[in-house]
Amino acid sequence: MAITPLEDGSDRSIDARSIVTLIVFFVCNALVIYPLRIPFPLFLSRGCDALQDKISFEIPCERHEKIPKSPSSSSINAGVGETSTLPPAEELESSSTNRNIAQPQDPDQRNVHVREEKAVDSDTPCARRCRCKRLYFPLDLRTVPVIGVLLLLASTCIPPSVVRRGIVGSSGVKPYDIMTLFTCFAYISISLDCTGLLRYLAFLISSKSTASGGGRRLYNSFYLFFALIGLMFGNDPLILSGTPFLSYFTSHSAIEPPTAFLFSHFQVSNLVSAFLVSSNPTNLVLTSAFGISFLKYSAWLALPTIGSAIILFPTLKWIVFNKKGLIPHTIYPPHINPRDALVDPFGAVFNATVFIITVVSLVGLSAGHLLEGTEGVWTVTVPAAGLVFIRNLIDDWRKREERVTKKQQPRGTIQSRITGTGTDTGVAEKRNTADLAPQATTGAERPNGGDDTTVEARPQDPVKQKRLIPFRPLSPFTDNFPNTSVVLSRCPWPLLPFAFSFFILVEGLQHTGWIRVFGDWWGHWESVGGVAGSVWLMGVLSVIGCNIFGTNIGATILLARVLQHWGTTRTVSDRSLYGAIFSLAVGSNFGAYSFVFSASLAGLLWRSILAQKGTLITMKENIRWNIIPVVVTMIVGCLIVAGEVCVMYKS
Repeated sequence: MAITPLEDGSDRSIDARSIVTLIVFFVCNALVIYPLRIPFPLFLSRGCDALQDKISFEIPCERHEKIPKSPSSSSINAGVGETSTLPPAEELESSSTNRNIAQPQDPDQRNVHVREEKAVDSDTPCARRCRCKRLYFPLDLRTVPVIGVLLLLASTCIPPSVVRRGIVGSSGVKPYDIMTLFTCFAYISISLDCTGLLRYLAFLISSKSTASGGGRRLYNSFYLFFALIGLMFGNDPLILSGTPFLSYFTSHSAIEPPTAFLFSHFQVSNLVSAFLVSSNPTNLVLTSAFGISFLKYSAWLALPTIGSAIILFPTLKWIVFNKKGLIPHTIYPPHINPRDALVDPFGAVFNATVFIITVVSLVGLSAGHLLEGTEGVWTVTVPAAGLVFIRNLIDDWRKREERVTKKQQPRGTIQSRITGTGTDTGVAEKRNTADLAPQATTGAERPNGGDDTTVEARPQDPVKQKRLIPFRPLSPFTDNFPNTSVVLSRCPWPLLPFAFSFFILVEGLQHTGWIRVFGDWWGHWESVGGVAGSVWLMGVLSVIGCNIFGTNIGATILLARVLQHWGTTRTVSDRSLYGAIFSLAVGSNFGAYSFVFSASLAGLLWRSILAQKGTLITMKENIRWNIIPVVVTMIVGCLIVAGEVCVMYKS
C-alpha cells in the first residue's frame, strides 16, 4: 500500500503554540459534545419583538414546537405495557406531523375523534419568534470549530497554509472531494425519501408481517428490512425516513415503550453504513488517506459488516430487549394502504436508479484508479445530484397549477397526516405529505367501524391576524419549487463548516508536531502488541474517539493522520497496517451508536426527530441500550478483521 507522507510537522518539537493548539482542539470537542448558549442582552430581544410587530418573518415559533408533557410519553422508558394519551392540542403542536393519539389495544376502541383546541394553519409558517424570549448565541458544532480555527489563526499558532490544506487537501486526503460526495449523496437520498418509497416499503412489510406473525415477526422483518436498505443506500435515508415512520407506527400500534424498535433501527442503520464508501464520510476519509479503491474497501468490510449484523440480531432480541413487553406478541397496526405512502412513483424509480448507477460507477472507476488527481469523486457525484435536482425542478414546475387550485379551495378540516421528515415544510405542497390517515368525515357521514381521525379547525390565533408586512425574500423560489426547497432545507449544510474546520484543526495538530508524537506512541505500541494489539487498541480508540473527538468524523480524521505518520516513518507489516486501518473503519461506524448522541451526526439527527415527535431520550438511556450492542459488534468486527489480515498476508 502506497501511503503519501505528511507534508510538515514531522521534525517539529512541542512548544507553546503546540500546547495552545491542543487545548483549542479539545475545548472544541468538549463544546461539540456538551454545547452551550451565550445569552444576548435583553434589549436585543426586545428590539426583535418591536421589529416583528411590523414585519412578518418566516421564522418557526417556539410555542409550536413544544414537547408533550405527558409523563408516560416524555421518556422512551415509560412503563412496559402502559399506553399514553397526549393532549390533542399539545400533540398537534409537538411536530409538523399531526400524529394521532396512541390507540388502545382493544380493537373496538380504536375510533378516535379529536377536536382541536388551538388553531393551526399548516400551510402558513409561523410569523414570529415568541415574545420576551431572550436571544442566544449557540456554542455547538455549527460555530465552535469555526471559532477555534479563527482563534488559532489570530494567535499565529497556525499559518494560512494550514487552512488551505484543510480545505484543498494534503497527503492524499481531499476534504472538498469528501464533502462534495457526502453532500451530493445526501441530496439524492433526501430526494428519494421525499418520494415516499421507503415509507411505502416499510408499511408494506408491516402489513404483511402483522397479518401472519404478530409483534415478533414484525420485529424480525423490520430488522432485515433496515439492514438491507442500509447496505444499499447508507444510513442517511434510513434515519431521515425510518425514524418518523417508527415513531408514527409504534404510537398508533400501542407499542409502549417503543425502545426495542427505535434503538434497533438506529443501531443497524449505523452498523451497515460501514459497507459502502458512499454511506459515511468517515469511509471516504480512509480510502483517500491510504489510496484504497472503493471496491477493495467494500471487499474488506463485507464480512465484518454482515457478520456483526447477524450477531447483533440475536443479541438484541434475546439479551438486550428480552424484557417482557419490549417486543410485544400482539400488535394492532394502523389500517393504512401502503400505496398511499408512495406520493411520487416515477420519482422513486428515477432517484433510486440514479443512486444505484452512481454507486456502481464510483466502485468501477475507483477500482480502475480513474478517480485520482483532479478527477476526484466529485466528477461522478455532482452530475448525478444535478440530474436529480433538475428533475425535481421540472416536477415542481409542472404541478404549479395544481397547487394554485388547491390553495383556492376552502379549508374545512385539518386531516392528520404523516411525513418523512421531522420538520414543517411550510410552503411544501400537500403531495409531499402522504395522506396515510383515512379520509375525515362528519359525524353523520362516518361509517361504523371506521378508523378515521377528524380535527375541526377553529378561528385563527388573533396574533396571526394582525396586518404585517411580509418579508419573504425566498418566496419566488419556494412558492414555485416547494419540493425542491424542502429537499434543500433538509440537506446537512451545517456539516460543511464543521467538517472543514475539523480538517483544519487536525492539520494544525500535524503542523505543531502532535501527529508526530501520537504516531511515535502508536509505533511503540505496535512493536509490542503486534497484529492483535493493533486491531484491539485501534478498535477501542476509534469508539472512544467518536465520543470525545467531535463525532466519528473528527476521530477518523485524527486517527487516520496518526496511522499515516506511523506507516511512512517506520517499516510496517501489511498485517499490522491493514488491521489498524480496517479496525478504524469498523470502529468509526459502529462507534456511532455508543455513549453520547454526538458520537455521530446521525445520532444528533435521530434524537432531534424523536424529540419533535414527543419522545425524549436521555443520555443514561442511550448508554443503557447501546453499551452491549456496541461491545458485542466491535468484538465480532475486530475478530473478523484480524482473521482477514492473517489469511490474506503471511507476514
